[in-house]
Amino acid sequence: MSKNVQLFDGLSDKQVKDILTSIPSRKYKKNHILIFEEDPIDRVYFVKSGVLKIYRTYEDKEIILDFVRKHEVIGEVELFSKSPAISSVEVTEDAEIYHLSQADFIALIYENKTILENIFRIHHQRFETLNKKIRDLTFYSVHTRVCRVLLSFLEDNENPTDLTVKNINQSTIASMIGVTRESVSKAFKDLQDEHILSLQPKTITVLNVDKLKEYADFI
Repeated sequence: MSKNVQLFDGLSDKQVKDILTSIPSRKYKKNHILIFEEDPIDRVYFVKSGVLKIYRTYEDKEIILDFVRKHEVIGEVELFSKSPAISSVEVTEDAEIYHLSQADFIALIYENKTILENIFRIHHQRFETLNKKIRDLTFYSVHTRVCRVLLSFLEDNENPTDLTVKNINQSTIASMIGVTRESVSKAFKDLQDEHILSLQPKTITVLNVDKLKEYADFI
């Protein structure tokens, strides 16, 4: 892992290497619950590999808030606020994760003030993402929301030319945008009929990115 870790922006390669070699890591299998909602948070997690799902449960329904991927961090806000976890975190693809205790994390910040600046920046980015999600849920149609979430998945691909969304099903997208699976299925059918998407088992392939972007803004 390099200094692409969000928390370590602005640090030298050597600084990042020294930090990461001193932090223990663990491997987790798919479906492992890393954090339970309302549990106390006593450490910060850096994702070395894999994908994690952040979600809440309401009236036995799962509401997906976000996905956390390689080089991202979770738990730093709750650690400072001393509040319990406001959501659960589940491993959705086998992962390796660094974990750092509260005391060690605070010591790390004292040694590297740039990390504190990065925490504020990360928090601001998450606030913007939340505002965007509220806007999408309030003002956009189901079709538009589906297009926008598909584009967000493409943006998360490490290779910008990769036009596939893998291991994401229609139920997951429905949980992310606050609609029924049937509504997402109808939107997918319309996009397939227009040759914008192609569906294969565990893979969604975008055939026409420009049209998808157009529909994400104007449907």
